[in-house]
Amino acid sequence: MSDAESEHKMADEVEDEDKVVDNGAMLDDNNQEVPLTKMDHGVSEMPSHLSVSKRNHSVHRSALTKLLCGLYALLLVVFGIVFSVANALTVKERQHLYYLEVFLIYLYLGSLGVLLYFQICILRGVRVRNNYFDNNIRVVIRRDQDNLQLTPSPTRKQDNEHQHIIVDGEETFDSRKEPMDQMSTLSTRSQMAVPADGEVAHVGEGINFYLRLGALAFSIGSVTLDGFHIASYFETENTTTCESYIFTVVYVLHLIFTFIQTFFLFKNHKLVIDKNKASVRFGLMHLLATNLAVWFVTAITETAEDFKQQNYFAIRNENTSMEGNSRSCYEDVTLARTASPYLFPCTIIYSIIASGIIYRMYQYVGVKVTQRWPSHTSLTSSVPAGAVGMDCEKANKGLFTGLLVAVVTLIAIATFFVFESRLNHPHTAIKIFFVMEISLIIITGSCILFGMLRFVQLRFLENYLSLDAVLLVISLGGAYIYLSFMLISSASMVEVHGVISILSLAVICVGILESTLQAIFILDGLCRRADNDGQVESKPGRAIVTFLLVCNLALWVVSMFEIKKTMVVPFHLEFYGILPWNIMLHLCVPLFIYFRFHSAICLSKIWYHAYQKERNP
Repeated sequence: MSDAESEHKMADEVEDEDKVVDNGAMLDDNNQEVPLTKMDHGVSEMPSHLSVSKRNHSVHRSALTKLLCGLYALLLVVFGIVFSVANALTVKERQHLYYLEVFLIYLYLGSLGVLLYFQICILRGVRVRNNYFDNNIRVVIRRDQDNLQLTPSPTRKQDNEHQHIIVDGEETFDSRKEPMDQMSTLSTRSQMAVPADGEVAHVGEGINFYLRLGALAFSIGSVTLDGFHIASYFETENTTTCESYIFTVVYVLHLIFTFIQTFFLFKNHKLVIDKNKASVRFGLMHLLATNLAVWFVTAITETAEDFKQQNYFAIRNENTSMEGNSRSCYEDVTLARTASPYLFPCTIIYSIIASGIIYRMYQYVGVKVTQRWPSHTSLTSSVPAGAVGMDCEKANKGLFTGLLVAVVTLIAIATFFVFESRLNHPHTAIKIFFVMEISLIIITGSCILFGMLRFVQLRFLENYLSLDAVLLVISLGGAYIYLSFMLISSASMVEVHGVISILSLAVICVGILESTLQAIFILDGLCRRADNDGQVESKPGRAIVTFLLVCNLALWVVSMFEIKKTMVVPFHLEFYGILPWNIMLHLCVPLFIYFRFHSAICLSKIWYHAYQKERNP
């Protein structure tokens, strides 16, 4: 084969990644379905009408399976909402009907069975690999005497005249062979659709490392709350008579389920499965429904428990002559009830993240991903293709400025607790907290505007929608709802509470504006990439991204004390009443907290990927 033919062949075969879906078609660059050839399917010759009939049957069976799995998941989520609402509205103290608990036990045991099935039947013998290229690909180095540093290219072994070096792991090259004019060409099988039929592979899109790290952190908070609930069963004699042993079983199963699922998702988030597709889809949908049901059940149950306890103390304060014989299950403030306002958002946020990861895995069932040789990367390089340096180049100013702001924020939070608890000055405490929050939000919003001006220079990628963007929009909706409710109550109580109400109104207004600007900046930044080598070198706006990342972590810490702040601020509870305000808190505050956390996750992704010229999302 001539050198010119080799170059043309190599150019034709190095293409972008394509997805081969399980309906017997391949997506081309324009997202148009192109039927695969018989060679692509790896089957023998057969009449065309039989091939079309078989493919149509496969498409219909796949669609029917997806429909049934979706209806099953919808049914589980609806049962979870209905059972938890009915339990909150109808069950009285010391009455245990158990239908909600039995349903949760079914969810947890079913999910544990699914995870066990995946580990034993699907993933047994499968290891996480970073390279799925054909092992028969070889590299031939043919050097010219005038050019001793040519980058080798992969080829398949054809004769014994030249030195062949296997490209599998670390590459080694022999420079003592016969010099030639040109390099070899790319193997015709270097592009492989993986996984193979009936196999699995870790080649999916994957999830941001920091998002998975966040899932791990929030799972720890959720497991800790489960441990407190288990301990509360043995804490006092009164709680042992108020709660049945089945409650302890539910908390134990949820603890085990959370721990095992976190390990599974953290390790297998790139999993692409092309075997037992019906059972795999059913299992993933059960896991998805379990996480969504836990989200709603936790929010509804915590709302009911907090309302009943607050209502009990309100009635007792009004009627001080209540006899000690009529003891209530909410009379003792247990460890779980004390920690719940700070830890129950962890359960909800973890369920949201896990649902997103599982749905992404569900989308890759029956999908094949075409692996291509990273032609832009030298085979002699020890750095993987697309790897990014871990240094803080062009980010030091933003990092240290953000750390200074974070330290001031922590000092203000500590001052808030000192004035509220030890000095018994709640009004002074809340004024300090509001002033600190307003200052932090204004600083963050100003940097966002400056960052938008800097990011205009970068290239914009069209039609790019990631899981991070979807989760950000969902959490932003919850933040909007929560801030809007507080806006109404703050504006309505200005005449009664004066300065505190005005400060609350200012925090809410700047919070809505800053959240909107930040969402626009992040959604735009996720679609930005460097356009030339100068932008890769100068990294415009990286210091601002670093500063915003640290500020959002500080705002995330502030939002973790949101329920504590609303307990000190009296007018929201006065305006809405105990039950409506508890519903708003437990449904919206977790999303409000998650918005700050996920904003930091998205900013970290921008920090890594926005300044790469060749890497596509």
